[in-house]
Amino acid sequence: MEHGKYGLTLTRTVNEVFDPWELSNFINNFGNEYYKLDLLRTISKELQHGVSPRNLLILNNPIKRRYFNFDYVDLTNDNNFLAFQSIGYPITLYPNKMILKISILIRLYKRLNAILTRNISTSILFQASKSIGDSFTDALDELTSAAIRNLPKYATGTLKNNILNQKKELESEFNEYLKYEHDIDNYITISDKNDNVTSLEKLPLYFNSFFEAFNRIQKPLIGVYLEEENKVKILCSNHLKKRKEKLPELDFKSFGHNSPPFFDVFPNVAQVGKTIYDATQEQKVRNEQIKTEQLTQEYIVEIIETEKVKRKFLEEQIKNLQQKNSTQSHEISTIDQEIINIPTTQVKIQAFDAYNQQAKNLNNLLRKNKLVVSKYESRVDQKA
Repeated sequence: MEHGKYGLTLTRTVNEVFDPWELSNFINNFGNEYYKLDLLRTISKELQHGVSPRNLLILNNPIKRRYFNFDYVDLTNDNNFLAFQSIGYPITLYPNKMILKISILIRLYKRLNAILTRNISTSILFQASKSIGDSFTDALDELTSAAIRNLPKYATGTLKNNILNQKKELESEFNEYLKYEHDIDNYITISDKNDNVTSLEKLPLYFNSFFEAFNRIQKPLIGVYLEEENKVKILCSNHLKKRKEKLPELDFKSFGHNSPPFFDVFPNVAQVGKTIYDATQEQKVRNEQIKTEQLTQEYIVEIIETEKVKRKFLEEQIKNLQQKNSTQSHEISTIDQEIINIPTTQVKIQAFDAYNQQAKNLNNLLRKNKLVVSKYESRVDQKA
């Protein structure tokens, strides 16, 4: 059922027709929110099916070009690797030593290019990446030496020292990870078995950065690292490809200028369509509570100031949703329902927080464009 196309009708709250540029901008932004909701759905399923949080990764920058035509990125292939690093450096959900090495190498490459007047050849970066497994220090030295060779003849000693300092700084970051590697591994083992573990206070960076990047980036690239093949499987890759023979993941079927203006949207993933509908209906409840001044703590997430309070709030949301699911059966599950099935509590809480943020972003986008979801059709679009 969840692979069918299901319809949403978006209706304007005012009798104003969209300007062409306004409509184009909304469709693009709505598509990005839809993509991120589908990513959360897919991340949840990957984790449910046994993918380790160590192997889930996100690049630190958004996809700026319109398309990314890879289902898999082969890190041993120069074209694949260079397309991958052109977006940014990888951040894993849980620490992964090999991905951290790749991340540091890419960051060093970009930092050195910022210093130089002429960029280091991408072929040198790729060759350095191939030697990571044998000697990480040699890989960093290869980039550093190339940067020094690219310095102009009139370069001062300060520039050379800057290059060497960049390498030293990133080497120190890796050595810091090695220093706490045993503690990190123990924490992961304990947290997978004990729901009461809160956070690794020494190094929260290693466990918070993935979803911080997810919440910040409008159009992220997320993948699963396949260790044995040294490849990255791109999640929700159909959203990113240039396709002439396939229907788009989000299909705007019709647009009406009658009063009020409306248009029909057919998401290609039923779960996302149902989630969008449910999230907007939940916001209506919140808005009514705000109007009647019956606010409770659970409806004012914005004022939560500490991580402990925030965690407790998210745990209560998850618990309430689990109880609701035990008494109700739905034809189509929603993304928050998928998230509560993630086996690792720490990740489940982070993913649920990201879901709440996406629901808020979506509702803000609709409100900004004076739109509401007026109808949800739980049926396959036979004409699509």
